[in-house]
Amino acid sequence: MESKPPTAAQQLVGFWVLWAAFLGGVCVQYFFLQNKKAPAGDEASTWIAAMLPVVVSIIIRWKVLPRAQTATQALPLMIIGIALAESTVFLGIFLFPAHQWELFLAAFFGIAQHAPVYAQRWSSPPPNS
Repeated sequence: MESKPPTAAQQLVGFWVLWAAFLGGVCVQYFFLQNKKAPAGDEASTWIAAMLPVVVSIIIRWKVLPRAQTATQALPLMIIGIALAESTVFLGIFLFPAHQWELFLAAFFGIAQHAPVYAQRWSSPPPNS
């Protein structure tokens, strides 16, 4: 029995399923792991550095991903971008508990921006000229 490569529609479904799983997962992680008794906010601004993974994720989404020519090239970029954004929630929970809500929101919206609306171009046939 030989295996067939996935169709374009199956790849598109895979992109959406992965994205939805990561987006839901970050919510579950935050609401189960959050520190309910977070310390009062400190005045140090070092917690802003925890936003760096989201910034890199934004660059990947809007500068690197549009250059991908195939779904095979785009999938690892999408996963790397999502993973970087997701890491921000862990930085908030474990390193900066006073700012865990802000960092959760950054992670959530960082993942949300990776919605694979761009993947449609690989699943539709090229227009006839």
